[in-house]
Amino acid sequence: MLRNDIRSWDRGRIFYVEDFASYESQWSVRFGLGQLVDEGLILRLARGIYCYPHLSEGYSPHHIIPTEESIAESLAQREHVRIIPYGDQAARKLGLNSIVVSNLKYLTDGSPRVINLSNGRKIYFNHTSEVKMFDFCNETMQLVSAAIRVLKPELIGEEQRRIIHSHLRTVPDKEFHKDLKIPPAWVQEILLDIWNN
Repeated sequence: MLRNDIRSWDRGRIFYVEDFASYESQWSVRFGLGQLVDEGLILRLARGIYCYPHLSEGYSPHHIIPTEESIAESLAQREHVRIIPYGDQAARKLGLNSIVVSNLKYLTDGSPRVINLSNGRKIYFNHTSEVKMFDFCNETMQLVSAAIRVLKPELIGEEQRRIIHSHLRTVPDKEFHKDLKIPPAWVQEILLDIWNN
């Protein structure tokens, strides 16, 4: 029954042990999932988190493992919380630095937690009381603001300004000026200066 239910899903789906709460025995669910992992039908991404993976094309197809970002987004949707990449992760996502991010870090309006992934990496959800950080109407503005906060003014050179400018050019004028009111004043000044030059 467990195998048939999973095979009826679209490939690429991330799912959780709790998705089988209607089954009579949670022990049998965990045991059955473990067997399906051993068989290669599904992947264990972290404790209690699994995936019915896509398969690559070719003579010898193999599993396509979901990105850590997609796992984080799936968890946020499941728990009905909001998340924002921050720190070096936000800067790297925009191409503002080349620091290799080994663990993903997010701000969240939900509970703080750490997800230990099966590949040895971690996803950190750090609670913030600064709820206005989630009020951005434009995702690019949210990400650029988070990146500037970690870079600081003295680390924003001409190349960083050029990259930020290219991202801001994708933001509609109305959304830019609405979101400009959200970050701290010193971030607003940098955003406005880059926007106007």
